[in-house]
Amino acid sequence: MDEALTWFVTLLDAPADPDTRAAYQAWRNRDPRHAAAFDRLSSLGDMPELQRASTLARSPQAAPSPTARRSATKRPVGRRPGWFGGWRASLAAAALLLAIGVHLQPTLTLRLTADHRTATGERREVALPDRSRLILDTDSAVALDFAEGRRHVRLLRGQAYFDVVRDPAHPFRVTAGFSEVEVTGTAFAVRSDGAQDAVFLERGRVSVSRREPPGQTVSLVPGDRVTATADGLSAPARPDPAVALAWKDGRYVFHDQPFATAVDTLRRYHGAPVILLGDQLAGARVSGNYRLDDPAGAIRALAGVVGARITELPAGIILLR
Repeated sequence: MDEALTWFVTLLDAPADPDTRAAYQAWRNRDPRHAAAFDRLSSLGDMPELQRASTLARSPQAAPSPTARRSATKRPVGRRPGWFGGWRASLAAAALLLAIGVHLQPTLTLRLTADHRTATGERREVALPDRSRLILDTDSAVALDFAEGRRHVRLLRGQAYFDVVRDPAHPFRVTAGFSEVEVTGTAFAVRSDGAQDAVFLERGRVSVSRREPPGQTVSLVPGDRVTATADGLSAPARPDPAVALAWKDGRYVFHDQPFATAVDTLRRYHGAPVILLGDQLAGARVSGNYRLDDPAGAIRALAGVVGARITELPAGIILLR
């Protein structure tokens, strides 16, 4: 679908260019899934909303003058009337909404189970019942269980920092997608994105265990970071603490990362979809230090570094290609 969307937008830019058409046809013929995805986007032309838009553009109120109509008959083959260009632009916008719509649907389970959630671009500090402190990063959610002496937090999505009050009799546990962290008193951060969990220890000591199947455990010392996936736990790494916890201070600090990775991080702080079309620029290496309260500005700056073409659509949608 990503490749089909790229071709869809490309053909809107140059619908009559023979080289573009030939390259598109070669891509379409290479795999039946390509044709199916492109045809799915093209079928949006039958949407009633777009049909009404094109009809309105051709209505008598918008009809061209006789002189304009005579001029239009002399228009070279391949040139599109103005209303048709507007219809194509509307079709492109609808296609984009189809491609990104899945990302805009809230998760019902998350809404039902989360005790604390943050919106895109929001960070929030929460005082926990045991006087420990929690900082929720953007677009994150947790569920709490502090009944009957338990101290258990489930990180449902996103990233959180924990400053835990020491209580040896009541261990503090954080459960994420693939891992469980157990401490008595310490400060650490956990991020869970569906593909992996990452645990970074700022001070104290923690043990990180595999959830399924249980048994594998890694002990961390300050400055260690471990990741947990469906395949197991990694060996501890030693990232720069100023980089690992920069988000707490509203910064995104990174060095020699792929452009696609930087975009993935910044889109978590942007209130609308950010779409990287194609993979030509995905691997370009970038470094930077940006404010997270202006993710669009950071994306523009990075696009300039790698030579990406940036298109900003209504509602804050950003296309990079």
